[in-house]
Amino acid sequence: MTRVREVIVVGGGLIGSLVAFTLRGAGVDVLVLDADRPGAAWRAAAGLLTPDGERLRGTPLHVDALEGLRRWPALAAALERSGVPVHLHPGVARMQPGGGVACTPGEGSLHPPSVVRAARQGLEVVAAHVQALGPSGGGVRVRTDAGDWFAGQVILAAGAWSGAFGVPVGARQGQALLLRGPEEVGARYGPPAQGFSRYALSRPDGLYVGATSRRSWAVVPDTHGTRWLRGAARTLVPGADGAEIAAHLVGLRPVTPDGLPLVGPHPTLPGVLVAAGHGRHGSLLAPVTAARVLALVGQGVMA
Repeated sequence: MTRVREVIVVGGGLIGSLVAFTLRGAGVDVLVLDADRPGAAWRAAAGLLTPDGERLRGTPLHVDALEGLRRWPALAAALERSGVPVHLHPGVARMQPGGGVACTPGEGSLHPPSVVRAARQGLEVVAAHVQALGPSGGGVRVRTDAGDWFAGQVILAAGAWSGAFGVPVGARQGQALLLRGPEEVGARYGPPAQGFSRYALSRPDGLYVGATSRRSWAVVPDTHGTRWLRGAARTLVPGADGAEIAAHLVGLRPVTPDGLPLVGPHPTLPGVLVAAGHGRHGSLLAPVTAARVLALVGQGVMA
């Protein structure tokens, strides 16, 4: 028997969960189908909210990045009404070449795994691998390994795996470390090294140090990445030298050819909206994406 829902979100990561949370808050009947794949980007994400650290000033993403910063305090408060703290903290110190520190008011950090947990409170989330999407009876049939669903609209937010459904999204692997023991350091952003951004921040699960970047679908850490991250830790947090590794984190960032997220109607599938391809900026852009998807759903926008 085919089950029917008003809206189905394919993907329960940071983007998918916040989209579903926002839709549910607006009274939409929403279901999340999540494949829970190894390498999901949100599990390895830093949670830094720093347009200037990410060098977005003057780029096409800068306006949305600033809007994401503006929206996060209210969104964090709404999420925390679930009883799950998301650890939104102000302040990112950008270490300058040759010494000195720069800060931009309004920038900060949060904890992506906590954001996902908070967003999912009260949502119906089903573990399922979506195998196909297709038009059916004025809506969308969603075929999965756990049976079929029918929805008036589907939101494709499957991260790097969204490319399996006809949109130009691929994967860029990022590695990070969680270390035990070092003192509270806030959030620090260092000058790039070997083409990689370097940052460290205190989180509830440890000292996060990131991050590498390469074209790969591998979901296991490698020794070269670990060695580079240890060097980044020594540079950014001298007290972290020799700290015990609590976890190796590997995430597949969803990327598009032009580096811009895809948020809008699917190019060929009627009834499907896309919310994918946020690259390394998912945490920063998620509030804006969720608001745009809500507007599109409210307008009944189809491809």
